[in-house]
Amino acid sequence: MPFDYKNTQLPIAEIIPEVQQKLKDHNTVIIGAPPGAGKSALLPLCLFEESFLADKKIIMLEPRRLSARSNYMRIADLLGEEVNQTVVKQNKFITKLWDYN
Repeated sequence: MPFDYKNTQLPIAEIIPEVQQKLKDHNTVIIGAPPGAGKSALLPLCLFEESFLADKKIIMLEPRRLSARSNYMRIADLLGEEVNQTVVKQNKFITKLWDYN
């Protein structure tokens, strides 16, 4: 299920190679970008197939259920899947696991 971020028009796509390299070298990266840049939707997709994240989870925290719902629906849409195939959700009312396989 490779995802080609180069086919998107989101501004964050320009820095994805740099973010991937920084995460290989360090365990933390802080990214600031305006809303809609692709931080929460595009970036996780580009990272979860990285070899340095093998057998690890990507956990995303969102302060509001509406933004969390929008993000997991957008990520599933970018993958061409329904929610709960690869992208799943967990909050205090709904619990699902993220299945990477």
